[in-house]
Amino acid sequence: VLQLHIAHLKEQIGLQQRLCDRLERAVARWRSDEPIPTEEFLQILEEIHMFEKYYTPEQLDELKKRGEALGQEHIHQVEAEWPELMAKVQAEMDKGTDPADERVQALARRWKELVEEFTGGDPGITKSLGRMYKEETTVHDMDTANMRSLMGYVQKAWEAASKKE
Repeated sequence: VLQLHIAHLKEQIGLQQRLCDRLERAVARWRSDEPIPTEEFLQILEEIHMFEKYYTPEQLDELKKRGEALGQEHIHQVEAEWPELMAKVQAEMDKGTDPADERVQALARRWKELVEEFTGGDPGITKSLGRMYKEETTVHDMDTANMRSLMGYVQKAWEAASKKE
């Protein structure tokens, strides 16, 4: 369960970074008198509210520090890796691959690494992230039902790995 929450937290750091990037782009557009479509502006406000709904101010500050420590370039690399990793997990799940299979185990290990990098191991942030993915239907245009399904499969892989140890 903790590992599942950790995975959620890593994703949350990426989401926070994307929100920050969107806000910076919005400010730049306003400064250049470029109009921002109403729908885009409303999506940004919704994202801001979502973070405040699930994270304490202290947690938001910690996530910000974590993002700064990781650096923009690294965050962008991880953001690009997550969809690829999720697609690989989805493919194995669709094929019915046993979670104990080494291919799935390797994917589950990478998932865990990315989550731990995101969260820094903070259990409070992990819990908040888990609540958000459990309660929201979408997070940054991502279907959380599908994400929960993938997380369940990865969790089974982690459980299979722990039985081997």
